[in-house]
Amino acid sequence: MRQTIAFQATAFEAQPVQVEADPNNGPVDPDATPVVVLVFQSGPNVVLTIPMSVTDAGNTMNAFTEAEPHRGQIPDVQWEPQPAGLPEGMFWMLSPAVVGISVTPPQVTPDGMIPHWTLTFEDQDGSQVQVAVSDAITVQMIRGLSSAIDDNDESDEDDED
Repeated sequence: MRQTIAFQATAFEAQPVQVEADPNNGPVDPDATPVVVLVFQSGPNVVLTIPMSVTDAGNTMNAFTEAEPHRGQIPDVQWEPQPAGLPEGMFWMLSPAVVGISVTPPQVTPDGMIPHWTLTFEDQDGSQVQVAVSDAITVQMIRGLSSAIDDNDESDEDDED
């Protein structure tokens, strides 16, 4: 059953991941090994975690690059994300097995103005988690992804020495 969950991110972190290979398990697949975990929060009640490999991080940065030219000329709107309105004591921790990511920039549509970036994470059955993020979170996300890729490149160079 396909489902869509949408929320506005009020906080973001990019947490680097270090994976130590166990020689008994064979070689580590660099395309499947996470190097960073993206953590989006919506108030104190909703957390979305997305582990990303170097390939995933690069593809996500490319999605932002491809979306940027489509950014519409929108009036200077001071959009502030609102925390999810879950009742006190209810907590959602989302961690989908992501197979696709799309990025939609702020723009004016026939249905009205969209003053934020929308990140859509899709899993194998077509279910989606859509996250509305500000320009500031977008910048933090790209820096976190870039740092994770750079850190991984440096550790690969260290392994070759």
